[in-house]
Amino acid sequence: MNWPDERSARHAIASAAREIYERKLSGASDGNLSVRIGADRLVTTPSGVHKGRLTPDDLLVVDLAGRPIGRVPQRHGKPLRPSSEIGLHTMAYQVRGDIGAVVHAHPPMAIAFTLAGGKLSEVLVSEVVFACGTIATAPYTTPTTVEVPAVLRDYLGCYDVVMMHRHGSVTIGPDLDTALARLDALEHTAQIYTTARLLGGATAIPAPEVDRLFALAKPESPP
Repeated sequence: MNWPDERSARHAIASAAREIYERKLSGASDGNLSVRIGADRLVTTPSGVHKGRLTPDDLLVVDLAGRPIGRVPQRHGKPLRPSSEIGLHTMAYQVRGDIGAVVHAHPPMAIAFTLAGGKLSEVLVSEVVFACGTIATAPYTTPTTVEVPAVLRDYLGCYDVVMMHRHGSVTIGPDLDTALARLDALEHTAQIYTTARLLGGATAIPAPEVDRLFALAKPESPP
């Protein structure tokens, strides 16, 4: 697989982090992003840095165990550390060889909809199948602990878009643009579903048609 070079990955992550913050898909220091730049290396966001003010030089290069490689950036005289959720990222790359980027965010409408008992896995509009596939929801895990990658492992082995109950979302893709587009589609879908519920509800697309949509979206594999 052709991985992006480190410089390109740094600039792409800094730009995506600002977009996520400005579009209110995460809070200032919430969430984390990474891009794979080699078989055993990735560029990732540091812990506790405002995503809207992140620069390419603030990012870290780590191995697949989450250990920093090379220069460790500093802020205010203190070395920056990889995100406390780095285990989620390294696990994803180990489980799926086709993953080039991981985005963990806190999209408010998607979180609120699932907190209220909504099921984003239901197919109410056809576009969600093409944009996200099945939107799965994983059970609650304590953030920053080893529970997160342990529970998410099976989900990310099957799905490209996963909600973590009471926490946030994980979207993956062969590149950062795809992972970011899936985050956008997730939140847009949640907005549609929430509005439909407020207006009286909506029925799901019949199962045979859902199967047909998945066949069209991914003809090489079943839903």
